[in-house]
Amino acid sequence: MWFAFVFSVSALALQTSEALRYFEQARQLFERRQLDDAQSAAAKALAADPQMGNAEILLGLIASARSQFGEAEKHFVRAVALEARNYQAHAYLGSTYLQEKRLTEAAAAFRKVLELSPGNVTANYNLGLIALAEDLPFDALHRFELVTRASSSDVPALIGTLESQLLLRKTGDARQTTRQLDTLLDDRDPRLFQVATLLAQRGESAAAIPLMERARRAFPQSYDVSYNLALACLQTAQYGRAAEVLHTLTGPQGKAEAFDLLGTVEEKRTHRDNAERAFAEAARREPSNEDYRFNYGNSLVQHGKLDLAVEALRPAVIDLPKSWKLRIGLGTACYLLGDYKTAAEELLEAVRLKQDSATAYFLLGEAYDSAEHFQPAIATAFKMYLKTAPRDSWAYYHYAVILYGQAQAAGSSDYQVAGANLNEALRLNSSFAEAYLELGLIALAQDKVAQGIAALEKAVSLDPRLAAAHYRLGLAYQRTGSAARAKVEMDRFRALKDEARYGGRVRESLASMAR
Repeated sequence: MWFAFVFSVSALALQTSEALRYFEQARQLFERRQLDDAQSAAAKALAADPQMGNAEILLGLIASARSQFGEAEKHFVRAVALEARNYQAHAYLGSTYLQEKRLTEAAAAFRKVLELSPGNVTANYNLGLIALAEDLPFDALHRFELVTRASSSDVPALIGTLESQLLLRKTGDARQTTRQLDTLLDDRDPRLFQVATLLAQRGESAAAIPLMERARRAFPQSYDVSYNLALACLQTAQYGRAAEVLHTLTGPQGKAEAFDLLGTVEEKRTHRDNAERAFAEAARREPSNEDYRFNYGNSLVQHGKLDLAVEALRPAVIDLPKSWKLRIGLGTACYLLGDYKTAAEELLEAVRLKQDSATAYFLLGEAYDSAEHFQPAIATAFKMYLKTAPRDSWAYYHYAVILYGQAQAAGSSDYQVAGANLNEALRLNSSFAEAYLELGLIALAQDKVAQGIAALEKAVSLDPRLAAAHYRLGLAYQRTGSAARAKVEMDRFRALKDEARYGGRVRESLASMAR
């Protein structure tokens, strides 16, 4: 960081000739960036006149130029003590506090600047930055607008204005500010890419892309510009353009993250083989990255290549044994392959590693019926998880199914706890068809036929493709002698039962973990 040096002329008029001579020498040396000699001369000026506030300021600037902000602060504090009405000294002190991330002290210093120099644009700008850092975008916007009223082409203030508008969701105003910046900034100005990145980070990727395209034309070799352009194109469903840009980044020297992003883009384009190759290359280039290893394995699971998925995920788990994501991936692939023992082992280890993973518990719940040897451990895991009161409707549902099954196996008709968990699932998700299905089964098991039918009818109304609910509702209608209605439900069941619904549900859960 370099500072233009501003000093108090009125104060200099009172200094001794020797102090002034050393000070002027120090100032010139500082402007030539000869810091050691400038420091020596400024120290001599201060020795000649210990009340020389400008010498303290210059010593503070020299320390700041060396990033010695603690030392700079000492000099600026002495400067404001010597010249309490020197607003530049307060501004330099505020800037130092800002560098040290001492926001409260910095704000106080800049407010003092405004007291001494009303409307000071530097103080208002820095107070805007502080407000943004304190998550006060409304206050920040006010400060930046004060600056742009004084100078409508102040680019840093316009960038601060844009960020504040985006945080406040003032979309129309943000677009207007973007147009101003688009006009003011040259293609080769690094701030053009800064603005584009800010827009993309705040969900305005469509507005970011034209700016990124300009920056890419100016800097065609810039990896960061090209990568972020491809990412913005992905976010706006411009998959062809994203792939085109990424192909320039995925040569022999390409980074793993570029191959991984290309895999995601090719998935969106339904180019499955290309996606797998890109994900595999990302994992090969950076095998210590769990996300890249997971994304490759997940792509194979999503494409139904389960044996290959296990071949990819098993060594990944060995290499990264603390990765709960990889264990979920391997457990899912094994479950879909019918290897329920390994699936249960991996999923239980996943929840041990990450005790709040809703995805892991969902998959454990799905695997419960097929994992006979591990059912007690799975039930215990759910019990402990639900003690944390998660906002996870599937977990309450799966635990209720477990409890209902345990009660039936024990010949008990006490389904109170199971029912309570289902009601909690419905409190979290009132449109949860599977929970109504289970409530219907409990009611029928208690010979509450009308109540059971009402719950099952609710289930099929919420999810007409829930085959099990149609089947159970058909049986319930048979119990009441409603043969015609029973036939309708059984016909619907037979039409739906062969769908790969549950395997698809498992795959969707795993896919939700990919970026």
